[in-house]
Amino acid sequence: MQHRPHRSRSPRALVRVPLVLAVVLAAGVAAAACGSGRPAASASSHPTTSGSCAGVPGAHHARLVVEPSSGTVVQRCIGFSGTGIPALELLTESHIEVGTQKYSFGVAICQVDHVPSHYSQCLPSGADYWALFLSTDGHRWTSPSTGVSDITVPAGGSLGLRYDPPTGTAPPPPPPSPA
Repeated sequence: MQHRPHRSRSPRALVRVPLVLAVVLAAGVAAAACGSGRPAASASSHPTTSGSCAGVPGAHHARLVVEPSSGTVVQRCIGFSGTGIPALELLTESHIEVGTQKYSFGVAICQVDHVPSHYSQCLPSGADYWALFLSTDGHRWTSPSTGVSDITVPAGGSLGLRYDPPTGTAPPPPPPSPA
């Protein structure tokens, strides 16, 4: 049996391995999110800061309301056909940057609109996190017990995200703007 000498990798090769791994993991998360088995809703977004649905094409509408810790509220209205739109599709159609990670309870939101600016763990213990809220009537918020991948936002409903500290109960974002 021939013995091969141990070769050390160059620093450049060591940088490529994590980068390739990150790309593969990101593709896997995207594939898992897309392969939910639900029929796809035909969606069209109309990015406005007011969240108004006036002029947004689609038989039905749902809103996304995002409130980072800065207190600035961003709203988007998404038009779609069907009775509801999967929350992950609503996020995608909003054209707001979102980072996710899959857990046993479903997909968790790690980053929204580059908040936090970077993260190495999605839900670290004792750190700020993205609290998730759902309004099926467009007015009252509830806290879902599942991950965002298991939520369908009904026509006239809203998905809310608020970046909150780990202490106490996260208050919901402000109610969505009227149509």
